[in-house]
Amino acid sequence: MPTNKEALVRYRVINRCLKDFMYASMDKLIQSCENALSVSPISKRTIYQDIRDMKYDERLGYFAPIKLDRNRMAYYYEDHHYSIDNFPLNDEEVQALSFAATMLEQYSNVGIFSTFTGAVQKVVEMMNIKRLSAEKDVFPFIEFERTPGWLGQQFIEPIIRAIRDKKVIKFSYQKFDDDKPAAHRVHPYLLKQYHNRWYLIGWNNEMKEIYTYCLDRFVSDPETVDIPYHDSGFNTREYYRWAIGIIAPKKKPVKVVLKLTRSQAWYVITQPIHPSQRVTMRKDDDYATVELKVIPTYELRMLILGWGPDVEVMQPAALKKEIMKLHQECIDGDEG
Repeated sequence: MPTNKEALVRYRVINRCLKDFMYASMDKLIQSCENALSVSPISKRTIYQDIRDMKYDERLGYFAPIKLDRNRMAYYYEDHHYSIDNFPLNDEEVQALSFAATMLEQYSNVGIFSTFTGAVQKVVEMMNIKRLSAEKDVFPFIEFERTPGWLGQQFIEPIIRAIRDKKVIKFSYQKFDDDKPAAHRVHPYLLKQYHNRWYLIGWNNEMKEIYTYCLDRFVSDPETVDIPYHDSGFNTREYYRWAIGIIAPKKKPVKVVLKLTRSQAWYVITQPIHPSQRVTMRKDDDYATVELKVIPTYELRMLILGWGPDVEVMQPAALKKEIMKLHQECIDGDEG
């Protein structure tokens, strides 16, 4: 066995001795290493060097807190929670994991997300490397956007399992404008969140096309159906390539040109509404031109309406006409 591999075995043996016995003499470490490698003798000098490497060698990255108790003449870990089997994370990395756990906490009432949160937190606790805080709230100075209680969260876990296992599911679904629910059999492809709602995108078994379902409109638990799964090679990136929002109609994208006030334009510049976005804003102008290549969906119309007088639709003419009509309907509604 090459020397470097023997050294790695000795490191693990030394680590196990310090974890199992808390205190290990030099003779104990030598004997344990000899038994593990089936070689002898191993010199004290070798073990001394191994301990030094475990403590200081930056290539190993262990930085093991090994100390010598001179009364017992035995070695021990100053940090009883330490092990070279732990991930060698620094304070900044532990902080990043804690941050991730805090973000996931808002979904702690959803089974699978609760597992994620617990797993991340368990890693953080296992590290036990200079914990930033013993308090439950590690980041009291950061306020996350919290998702309020929403319908349909109980369906997330079975849908994830169905997507992962490529199983067809059936469920009852009721649209907001329908009087009663209808049965659907769906080959699930994607679970997507948009504006604090969760959506299932999948192949409708009867209609033979892709449909989008909002989980808050499920009126029964999804159950698996024993029929062949339709694997269409669904590609999320391509499906939503020209769409804004959750709906992706089977239409060709068009060039959309918007004229935004300078102040509103900065919001769009700093948080683009679509990857195709191109912004032109000259230094002395009090407006900017935003060009998009998208399908004019409901979400795009709602976005434009939300900007009010800060936006003007330049093209296409059909979208401009539709926005004018919607504004007029709002005015007529107020007068009524």
